[in-house]
Amino acid sequence: MVVYVLWWQFYDEVEVWGVYSSIEEAKKHIPDDDVENYEYEGFHIEEFGLDD
Repeated sequence: MVVYVLWWQFYDEVEVWGVYSSIEEAKKHIPDDDVENYEYEGFHIEEFGLDD
């Protein structure tokens, strides 16, 4: 199973915003209107493979 973690970082502060089943679903939860530049705003989406 693959999950996508949406997280935000500002210097040494990190917040996990959610775990989603698709990258598109994760992008829907980014509060900024400019989703294409979400990494510039401090948001990141990381893919993780989980063992069944």
